[in-house]
Amino acid sequence: MEVRIHSRKLIKPSNPTPHHLRTMKLTSFDQIAPKSYGSFVYFYPSSRYTISSEDERLKQLERSLSELLTLFYPLAGRFHEDDNSIDCNDQGAELVEAEVNSHLRDVLRDAGADGNLINQLVPFDELAWTTVMLGVQINKFNRGGLAVGVSLSHKLADGFTIFSFVNGWANSCNFGLNSVKRLSFDAASVLPPRVLNPLYGVPLPDDNSHKLSTKRFVFSAAAITNLKSKTKNIPSRARGVMALIWKARICVAQAKQGKFRDSVLIFPLNFRGKTAIPIPENAAGNFFKNLTVRFTAKGKKPELDDLVGLVQGAMKTATENFAKTEAAEELFSSATDCSKDIHEEIVRGTANICVCSSCCGFPYYEADFGWGRPKGIASVHKPTDFVLMMDDSCGRGIEAWVTLEPDDMVRFGQDPDIIAFSSVARSDL
Repeated sequence: MEVRIHSRKLIKPSNPTPHHLRTMKLTSFDQIAPKSYGSFVYFYPSSRYTISSEDERLKQLERSLSELLTLFYPLAGRFHEDDNSIDCNDQGAELVEAEVNSHLRDVLRDAGADGNLINQLVPFDELAWTTVMLGVQINKFNRGGLAVGVSLSHKLADGFTIFSFVNGWANSCNFGLNSVKRLSFDAASVLPPRVLNPLYGVPLPDDNSHKLSTKRFVFSAAAITNLKSKTKNIPSRARGVMALIWKARICVAQAKQGKFRDSVLIFPLNFRGKTAIPIPENAAGNFFKNLTVRFTAKGKKPELDDLVGLVQGAMKTATENFAKTEAAEELFSSATDCSKDIHEEIVRGTANICVCSSCCGFPYYEADFGWGRPKGIASVHKPTDFVLMMDDSCGRGIEAWVTLEPDDMVRFGQDPDIIAFSSVARSDL
């Protein structure tokens, strides 16, 4: 696959940002977010276009983005580290137009087995840090089809923020600005920034992209139903699949190291609407806490029911603690304590680390720019071992984008549970 960049430009808000909104303070949770980008690619087959010409499609995307930035004004600004803020100066979001010399169907099919391809369809590499908050890349396939790549700074955006932006852009393009669900950019008033210890931050990994591979494993609705029937208690699709993947990763490590070692699962939990702190449920920013769960091996193979129980127990405890949290300082301290635990666990090296993030339940398939809902949504190749889980297009299955060392990927794909309940994705676009 060859991607040729035709143009790069800055898209400014269609109307200037009012003076009183020119500075957006980051929350304490934004402060500890890594200096990286969160990126996704939305695929739209050519048969779904209803706009008269390709040029008009691109103009409409550009025009609606400019209009949307009047509501999502920090995304057109620049990050200022010195005062933990975003200068909402209307400098603009970066828009890239590119052409792909392949069929969309073939790219999505091949990306399932080689996720590295996806990174060519987004404007920024995950660790290519700049002060630009937002970049989008419109990819035109020369045999038809369109892919919209989005990269949003993690200093302002978690998954909820990214998907809310894309859905807002789609609604603005399709139905007009009045249809857009607005986000709140004032959460620093309840979670103010603070002086930080370096250990508070979410660890930023070294860039090992060239040493890793990414594949997409699909757990169909039928497979998940079968999985639930074989275990005592799986409270949700996502928790069951997360525990299954963790179990496979533990077994991969055993095959590599010759014995079962302790394993620590790290995963984020969104706390919007879960605390007594008046955080708007539509708040833009980073509103999650990383949870850690430890499997103590004692030389024994893990049982899936036990891992499900560990994940469920950690989420139940965290949710109960969120509900009792009334002070911003208490919430922040609980998150930074977890960050310190992760740092210490990495330094000790006595356990294997498995990082898994679930985006299941977010309405990302509602992103209709005027030519139908996306047929597929892809995560990018990561710079470190990582698992990202997303709903499939039907909303009942789960797609797991898994990044591992090549030898570990082979072992992971050969794990009996992974073989029984998943398949390496092939596109049906």
